[in-house]
Amino acid sequence: MRGVLFRMLQGWAAALCAAVAIALLDAALALREGGAALLPAAAASYSLLSGVSFFVAPAVSILSWSYSGLAVQIKGVSNSVLWPCRAAAFVIGVVLLARVSLWALLLTAAPAVIGAIMAVLALALTALLAVAANLAAGQLAGLPALKELTPRQGLLLASLIATVIPALLIATGQTSGAGGALAMFGVLRRAELDLRAPTVLLAWLAFAWFLADKIEIRRVGVLAGVVGLGLLGSALGYRAWTDDVTLALRRAAPLTGTVLGPVWRLSDRDHDGASALFGGGDCDDHNASRYPGAVDQPGNGVDEDCSGSDDPAVALEAAAGAGLKPAPATTVRDKLPAKLNVVLITIDTLRHDLGYLGYQRPVSPNLDELVKKSVLFERAYSLASYTGKSLGPSLIGKYPGETARNFGHFDKYSTDNVFIQERAQKAGIRTVSVQAHWYMKENTGLGRGFDVLDLSAAPKVPQAEGDRSVTSDKLTDAAIAQLQTLQGDGKQFYLWVHYLDPHAEYVPHEEFNFGRNQRALYDGEVAFTDKHIGRLLQFLEGSSLAPNTALIVTSDHGEAFGEHGLIRHGFELWEELIRVPLIVHVPGIAPRRESVRRSNIDLVPTLLDLLGIPKPEAGAPDALSGQSLLPDLLLPAGQHAAVRPVFADLCAGPYNDERQALIEDDKKLITAMGRPAGLYDLSSDEAEKNNLLSNTALLATMKAQMAQF
Repeated sequence: MRGVLFRMLQGWAAALCAAVAIALLDAALALREGGAALLPAAAASYSLLSGVSFFVAPAVSILSWSYSGLAVQIKGVSNSVLWPCRAAAFVIGVVLLARVSLWALLLTAAPAVIGAIMAVLALALTALLAVAANLAAGQLAGLPALKELTPRQGLLLASLIATVIPALLIATGQTSGAGGALAMFGVLRRAELDLRAPTVLLAWLAFAWFLADKIEIRRVGVLAGVVGLGLLGSALGYRAWTDDVTLALRRAAPLTGTVLGPVWRLSDRDHDGASALFGGGDCDDHNASRYPGAVDQPGNGVDEDCSGSDDPAVALEAAAGAGLKPAPATTVRDKLPAKLNVVLITIDTLRHDLGYLGYQRPVSPNLDELVKKSVLFERAYSLASYTGKSLGPSLIGKYPGETARNFGHFDKYSTDNVFIQERAQKAGIRTVSVQAHWYMKENTGLGRGFDVLDLSAAPKVPQAEGDRSVTSDKLTDAAIAQLQTLQGDGKQFYLWVHYLDPHAEYVPHEEFNFGRNQRALYDGEVAFTDKHIGRLLQFLEGSSLAPNTALIVTSDHGEAFGEHGLIRHGFELWEELIRVPLIVHVPGIAPRRESVRRSNIDLVPTLLDLLGIPKPEAGAPDALSGQSLLPDLLLPAGQHAAVRPVFADLCAGPYNDERQALIEDDKKLITAMGRPAGLYDLSSDEAEKNNLLSNTALLATMKAQMAQF
């Protein structure tokens, strides 16, 4: 018993020593884009990881103990060969199980059923491969090259097989999961999975194991002294949990950021979603009405949002909240053709900065031509920076946080939500959807309410993301075929087409070869998509539908190329991620450009006006949160639309924390889990490089604006 306790203490001392290096690594990874200083962030990280070390210590001790006894257990050459054979069986099993898992991911069965199937398959596969490994070891043990293999060499070879081969598969595979059983391991490089945390944890275990095995500390007193120094360092580091350090570590520190969430939840005594420990910011953990992110009632003497003081009463600008007021009762629908058709084109992952806004590469000639005869909203915004949390709400007409949905990566929207196509179908309008991705099916909500759901352009073998598929050509072919049918029917219709090709992975197109870096490949995808959208526009223009068909083009979110240290999209609400195109062409309405900010929350009210469908009353369960853009479209020459606030709402999901942003005039406040994370003046700082959080007066005003919203 004494030996066990000594071994555990030795493991804890090693884990605490290794935690110093891991905390520095974690902080350095979190602070690559600036923000908090390295040493305070590392000190704060260490104060948290030192507590986690109590749970890491047993693993270190077991590893050390197992290895020291391994030489005794595997004296024979056959056993030395057995470990590499088992490692090879492990790799084969992972490949096979991963292939089955990809198939299971696309099933519509209940998660419990899928989990049970996977568990049975995993157990059966483990038993089968264990037997195969033993048989293979017996055959290989007689080979001359393996006869002299020592236990240590066998274990080293097994370790290399079990780590290097999977690492190569992950490094060389496609992040889309396409390309077969081996290429699919690239999925593990996806930002949504963020395997940096388990990688850093494994590095911690390996370093601590090395220390425990190599540093011969034989006296309990010395071990206790090391542990004591570690805990003292932890106590001193705890004082480093300032707001900027907390935000940086939670946002980007691989291991610390991952551990923080569970620690906050476990230590949240009043169950208000915030903790008083490790920068959780709860100023009263016995009062559920006081926590970071609570709406502070200005001037009441109570600091509800734990900002350090009660927010002063602020005289809000007249424009504040104007977007929340119902539109005037006067109708503008009478100025449009009766029974107007509508074609909605959404383009996945399309940034706002296209040719018509001055982008130098010729990526959007057809959209540029469309702008010349349309109303362009130059500063339009998506509702979030990820498809599953943006596209559905845009077609429901509510902010993401207002919708009824599950907590999935691919959000599923329940029948409590009413989509625009359901409203149109109920009004007797023909509804058609042309898609190239399985997510648009009826069981996710996005396919509900369509008379025709055309998935002929979708890959025959569905992928988790569908990234490597080239579908714009097939999608346009399918859309034109549907339009030909609709033209023959003569009925009023609503058609939605969603193009996917700009979404990563970026597939090269020799016709649009701008280079081989990521932005160049992305631009090639945009140009390829624009070419085929051009075919659709050309068909419409030359058909009898043209005089009576409105057209809207927009996107679900943008794409980042390192502007704020982020590649691709999701996770944050920077301008490059949520500014999107918004082009509205209505026959008879004069083309022009609007510079006021607008949001895709206005999409459904606009579609209802164009289709001639009455909007639900304010306060109704299916009431809309946006306003129709039709009054903006019909403004007399020389007049410009009124300013309205813009709100982006990235709800928490299995791979992302909550982010919200409010833009009031040109001021933009971003919050992370209810706490101010960034404040910018977009009129002079569109790149969002100058954080104005230190401007307490402006921050108080913007917090009041967001609270009112």
